[in-house]
Amino acid sequence: MVIKMFLAFLTTLFTGITLQTPKSALVTAGLTGMFGWTVYNIMLQLNFSTLFASVSGAIVIGGFAEIMSRIQKQPATVYIVSGIIPLVPGITSYDAMLNFINSRYIEGISLAFKAFLIAAYLAAGLALVPITVRFLRRRFDKF
Repeated sequence: MVIKMFLAFLTTLFTGITLQTPKSALVTAGLTGMFGWTVYNIMLQLNFSTLFASVSGAIVIGGFAEIMSRIQKQPATVYIVSGIIPLVPGITSYDAMLNFINSRYIEGISLAFKAFLIAAYLAAGLALVPITVRFLRRRFDKF
C-alpha cells in the first residue's frame, strides 16, 4: 500500500509538472493526489462501492486543496486539477471504447455509464467542499 501511495504521489506530481503548477505548490499537489487516492483505496478495501469511494476521495482532495490554498496563497484549482488525476476512471473509459470497437455494445454502454457516474461523483465531491466552506463562512459571519 505504501508503494501505491508513493506512486499516486508521483503521478500527481508529474501531472503538476506537465500542467506547469507553480514550483512552490508541486509537493503539496502531489500530497493532495496521494491523500485522495489513499482514501479511495481504503474505502474500496472496506467494501464500499466505487462511487462512494470516488466521492470520498474527491471530498478529501477538495478539502485538502482548500486548506492548502489558504496556507500557500494559491488558487485551490492548482491542487485539484493535478490531485484528481489518480481517481479519474481512465481504464473504465478505455474498456468501454474497446467493447464498442469489438461490437460488444451492451458491455460498452454499461462501462461508459459507469465511467460517467464516477466522473459525476468526482465532480460532486469536489464541488461539495467549497459549497460547505461558503455556507459555514456565511453562517458564522452573522455572529
